[in-house]
This record gives sequence, structure tokens and C-alpha cells, in this order.
Amino acid sequence: MVAALALAALVAALAVYPLRGHWLAPLLLCYVGLLCWRPALWLLLLPALLPAVDLAPVTGWFFLEEIDLLLLATVACCTVRLPHEESALPAWAPWFRFGMVLMTIACLAGLWRGLQPWPSLAALHDPNAFSQYVSPFSAVRIAKAWLWTLLLLPLLRRTAGPQLQRLASHFVPGMLAGLLLVSGAAVQERVLFPGLLNLSTDYRITAPFSAMHTGGAALDGYLALCTPLAALWLHQARRWWQALAGLGLLGLALYAGLATFSRGLYAAYAVSLLVVAAGWRLATPPMPGRSRRLTAAFALLLVAAAAAAFHDSYYVEQRFASTAADVDHRRQHWREVLAMMDDDDVTTALGMGLGKFPSVYYWRNHGQETPPGYQYLDKEDDRYLEASNRGGNVPGDRVHGDRFHGGRFLRLSAGQYNAGFGELLRIWQTVPLIAGREYQLAVDVRTASPMAFLHLRLCERQLLYPIHCIAVPLRRLSARPDWQQLRLNFNAGKLGSRRAPVRLELAAEGQHAVVDVDNVSLRLMPDDRELLRNGDFTEANDYWFFSSDRHHLPWHIKNLALNVYFEMGWLGLLAVAALALGTSALLLGRALNRPRAFDAAAWLAALIGLQVVGLFDSLVDVPRIALLTMLVLGAASLRPSHVLPSTRRPVMPGSSQRGKK
Repeated sequence: MVAALALAALVAALAVYPLRGHWLAPLLLCYVGLLCWRPALWLLLLPALLPAVDLAPVTGWFFLEEIDLLLLATVACCTVRLPHEESALPAWAPWFRFGMVLMTIACLAGLWRGLQPWPSLAALHDPNAFSQYVSPFSAVRIAKAWLWTLLLLPLLRRTAGPQLQRLASHFVPGMLAGLLLVSGAAVQERVLFPGLLNLSTDYRITAPFSAMHTGGAALDGYLALCTPLAALWLHQARRWWQALAGLGLLGLALYAGLATFSRGLYAAYAVSLLVVAAGWRLATPPMPGRSRRLTAAFALLLVAAAAAAFHDSYYVEQRFASTAADVDHRRQHWREVLAMMDDDDVTTALGMGLGKFPSVYYWRNHGQETPPGYQYLDKEDDRYLEASNRGGNVPGDRVHGDRFHGGRFLRLSAGQYNAGFGELLRIWQTVPLIAGREYQLAVDVRTASPMAFLHLRLCERQLLYPIHCIAVPLRRLSARPDWQQLRLNFNAGKLGSRRAPVRLELAAEGQHAVVDVDNVSLRLMPDDRELLRNGDFTEANDYWFFSSDRHHLPWHIKNLALNVYFEMGWLGLLAVAALALGTSALLLGRALNRPRAFDAAAWLAALIGLQVVGLFDSLVDVPRIALLTMLVLGAASLRPSHVLPSTRRPVMPGSSQRGKK
């Protein structure tokens, strides 16, 4: 039943997901083919693909994601093909089962409260329902991580093997493959934008994590979780090339982590190093002592060299010099978050609801700030309809020049902040520019605000920080009900000459400014070939993504425990404590058992490193990070089966078997 439901959901998702223009479809086909051939491969492939396959900047979709398609395919292919012999399967510790029951109850309560007031069926057809964090359906976006956890943990137990042998042969290599892909993406981003060795700029990498388009620490949390497992690989290496590969991966992960300039991740790396070193001292080496000591020496030298290189960076010094002020700022933010919660016993016990923080902040923040926003509106929602229809013309179907206005348009609202900079919310689409070619950019706009500006430009941008921009000259828009057309003919110059993605960006600015946008067009001249997709916003956010470059407090609670309490109350905190503390106690006990000391220490370092990053960010509001964390907790909490697998070949029905004297 579970496999059939997953297959039906996969077909339904593929029917609506925008697959055109990228490589997800062939990847999905290959993935399904491999799982049909060897279902246990999911334990290797999924941890590698989960952090690295992120197409939201291209598709514009961040509620239904590409990882959901991969996970549906995993459940559909593996649920019926993996072994079900209960007596030969590894077992969960009792406290882990208790924690999962509590977490399930807390998540169901958080989902119910997050969806309040309960949306009608008509709300499913609202173009803004699944394109904004302030939507009540954001509760579903957060809850899906826990749903995937409930579906994948039984598969993990059935795949791990009676003696957990596939954790070492599949899961750990899969996690390290993901670490390699993420670290490689981080290095490529540094090369394309600030420069590999430019350590004085304030550029913060995001690698493949599109969830960082509103800030957050998804990359920091992932690196803290996975980097200690590179030490596990080094410790288990039996050949020189394995040790060399492990050292190379460790170097990449260290560079990627240090290039985040995240003080929380620096602290996580330091704590993880201490835990791993303690495990190394307790462990019985699987490789010859000299090789083990040489590998450890090279690893420590690599860590020291990377730390020294970044320690001399001007920006790192500046970051640490402002630590005290930043901590005070975070404390103030945490106090305001608590003050924004409802003051009743139900909220204390169950929280405000999953995914509620952006909308609560919008209405209740103590600075009376208004974060920028956007909406997709249909012509029946057009506030200019009555005023502009006095002459008998229907504005929703109005023609402006040779451009037809009908259906849907985009409305941008400027933010109002007491202080700060970079507060613009930018809507953008990736465009395939060719260096040196001529282009024509056009957009229809209108506004009723007396002080409104539209930022319209093309820039090289990974996610947050743009460079090498070509912009339409900024001027105040005329406040009138009819549409105006902005047009720019330009030469691309060097834009499109590198592998850096080029984005067409739209943003509104001005005191209480509201700007409507429609019929965005980018044409290659003289071919007159349209390069934009969904430029009239008929398909809402298809191929359009957004980012808030610097002001991130409206989107995230900057503490993991506080985020859990805000969304799921004391029940959620109790569930998280049961899972985290129980797993840590189990790993600590294994670490004191010398033959398995280093393995347990590496897993413990991964979980502690994640918690250190969680002191300064929410983390679990990124579904793929929450799911990976639960998979690591589940893998670390499995206990080997007491029943050894049978080595005899099964006797086929109707055949005879002769014994030998």
C-alpha cells in the first residue's frame, strides 16, 4: 500500500513539476533504474544526492522540490523489495522509539496549528499558496521532512544489514560523496565570484543550498554534520590511495567550512576535532600503527594550515571583533521571538505551529518593520479594475501598444525598516546570455505609490550577492492606473562569458511602494528570440525565484532549540532532547568500548558539531537538513541483530537434498 501510494504521488508530482530545461528527468530515470536493479543502493545514492541536487533557483519551486521526487521514487522502489525478516533485522534502542513517538505527535500538532485558520479547498488554487513562506501551507513544507523520516527509517533498518555492515559500505560513503559534491560546489562558487584566495571580502558562499536565499545556515549545518565522517574514512583506510582520497576530501571540506566565515561553524569544527582526537586515542587501529600515525599527522597538518590561512584574513578578524555585539543582537532577537508567541498554555505545550515564524514576524515584530513581499494576482483581484474601467475598457484584458494584458501579474511591495541596508527582495530568473550579443529588455509596470522605483537589471549571481550588473537606469515611476513600459537595448559585454549564472532581477523600492509587473521580456537581437520563460506570470512562480540578500531576521529564528519551541512547544523540545541525548549517550558508551571507540567518536562529533551550529541558527526549517540529521540519528542508534544470517542456500520446493556422510 505504501509503495502504491508513493508511486501514485510520484506520477501526480511529475505531472505538475516544471521539468523543462534541466537534467532532473534523466537523473530520476537513472536513479529508478538503479534501485530496481539493486534496491539497497538507495542507502548510498540518496545521502549523496540529497544535499547536492537543488534546482529551486532554476524551477522556482521550493515547496515541492526535486528531492521529494527522489524520495517518492525511493519509497516506491524499495518498500516492496527489501527484506522483511524481522528476527534478522537490527533494532532501535527503546529511547529512540520513545523519541520518535513524541516527535510524531509534536509534528502532527505543529502541522495542525501551522495550518490554522484551516484553509479551504479553493485555497489550493491560489497562486500564492505554494510560493511564499508566509502561506499557511508552509507548515506542510516543514512537516514533510518528518514524514520522509517516518518512511525512510524502516528502509534504513531493513537495508543496514544484521550486523550493520551496509552502514560502513553504503551509508558512510554516500554521506562522503555528498560532502564531496557540496565542497566542490563551494570551491567553484569561490572561484567564480570573490576568487579562491580572496579572504578579505565579505562574500558568504551558499554552495547548492537554495534555502539560503533568505539567509540561514544550511551549508554550515551540513558541513558540521558530515565533515567528521571524513575522519572516520581516514581511520578505516587500509591502502595509501584511500588515505590520500580522505585527506583530499578533508581539505576540501575544511576550505568550504572556513570560507563560510561562520563563527558557529568554526566552533563546531573545533569541538568536533577534540571529540575525534579523543576517539583516536581510545581506538584500536585497523591499519598498521605507523600508517595510522602518519595519516593522523597529515590530517592535523592540513587542519592547522587551513586554520592559519584563514586566521590572517581581514574579514575573519573583523567577524571575531564584532562577536560581542552580534551576540547581544541575537539575544535581543530571541527575546522578541518569545514575546511574539501567544501567551497561553496550549502554545506553551504545542507551539505556534510549523512554518509560522515568517508570518508571525510580519504582523508582530516589535520594531514595527514591514518586510518586503510579493504576490501573484489574477485580473479579478486587480485593485485598479473599477478606477480604470470608467471608459468602458476592461483593464484585465487591456492592450498596451502591442502587448496584451490579461490573466496574472506580479505585485512587489517594498520593505520598510528602521535601519539596515540591502533590504530589497529580488525576484529573478536565470537567463542564457551570450557574451557580446545585442538584447532588448522590456517590462510593463504600474503603481499608485507616489514614491516608487523598480530595480531592473541583469547580474552574475549565485544566490545572494550580485556582481557585473547591467541595469535599467533607476527613475521614479509615475503614479497612474495604466501600464507603462520600460525598455532597454543593451550589449551583454562580458555577461555570459563565464560559467557564472546570469539572473534577470526585479525589485521594488520606495516609501510604502507597491509596484505591479507584467510581460517581462528579454529578446536576443536581431533574431527576436524570447529567452524568458513564464514572463507573463501565468504559471505563477514557475522559473522565478527570490532572495533577500542581507536582512534575514524576518525569515529565521537564530537558534535551533528556540525554533523547535516556537513551532512545537515543550513537547517538541522533549522529543528532540530524547533523540539527541539518547543517541549521544549511546555513542559515548560505545566510545568507551575501545574496539569501536573511533567509529562512535566520529558519529558523536557529527551530532555535536550540528548542535553547536544550532546555537546560532534554526537548521530544521530546511527539510533536507532535517531529514539528513534524522537519518544520521537513526543510523547511529541502530543495534546489531543477535540473529546471524544463515549461510545455507535455500531449498527450492519440489527438489531433494542429499546429505553427506
